[in-house]
Amino acid sequence: MNPPTLPRLQADVVDGPFARDYRILQPTVMPQWLAVLAIAAALAASLYCSLVDNSLPDFAAWSSTLWLVVSLASALWITPRAFTPGFLISLLPYLIAWRVAAMNDAPVLMWVASLGAVVLALQLFDCIASDWRRNRDRPGAWLGTMLWQMTLVRMYFGLNELGHATEKIFAGLGSFHTLVHGFEGFGLTHTAPLFVVLGGLTELASAIGVGLGLLARLGGFVSLGYFLVATLGFGGEWGRGYAWATAGGGGWEYVMLVVVVFASVMMTGAGKFSLDGWLLQRKLLPQWMTVLAVNAEGLRTASPESLSTPHASPLPAAR
Repeated sequence: MNPPTLPRLQADVVDGPFARDYRILQPTVMPQWLAVLAIAAALAASLYCSLVDNSLPDFAAWSSTLWLVVSLASALWITPRAFTPGFLISLLPYLIAWRVAAMNDAPVLMWVASLGAVVLALQLFDCIASDWRRNRDRPGAWLGTMLWQMTLVRMYFGLNELGHATEKIFAGLGSFHTLVHGFEGFGLTHTAPLFVVLGGLTELASAIGVGLGLLARLGGFVSLGYFLVATLGFGGEWGRGYAWATAGGGGWEYVMLVVVVFASVMMTGAGKFSLDGWLLQRKLLPQWMTVLAVNAEGLRTASPESLSTPHASPLPAAR
């Protein structure tokens, strides 16, 4: 007896690993000039905290300023042409600068950056709502909504690693030396500074890979491996029981939560609101690298030719 034939979703029901047209995947209410103004205000606040009230010490001063310059440059020149990559490239350095301010208790930058973060969040939610309105009458619209749900989870857990990366390599010498002392408690002596830097760079790579969705499957693999090494080899969470707030440093509840999210990204990839999605749609990702961005099921939504053939024309500016 032959097994029953199951119904299959048509290819045009929802977007797959990339959007069909990134020109329309953008906010329709929140104007881009408001995001530019918010980032520029944060940059001005960073300069004030660096040069006037000196609340940002040593290299925390120039790191926050340089990151905000990168964020502003992307908001000015990339986002108006392609919202997805421009927004993501602006978001990551903005969050680093915000965290630098919090680590050093720089109130002016903290408050200005907090207000700017609200603007960026509203831009993202506007983009999601606009996409939902465009697709709500299509078959499988609920599935498209669920993909946005997973996008938010992926971005949050990935970009959350920026907080840990920043305190290790961007927040200044005070934070760095505090962490070096903490790593020495794990039995690392002369190598503690190196491990702090390596840890920070790995967490930054995790934020880029998982949070921004650049080679997301590789990012999920690296993040998963990093958390397992950190918790099995140094943290001891797996031996302190389940509860998050267990005495002595906490159990494995939070660790398992992070492991599940990173493992799921490693399985599937990031989806359309990611750097991978934009690169795939533009045919800018070499074919041999696509397996690091999306799984085989995702690759089957596009022909091999469309993944390997260079795109001839630039993306038109978004309206």
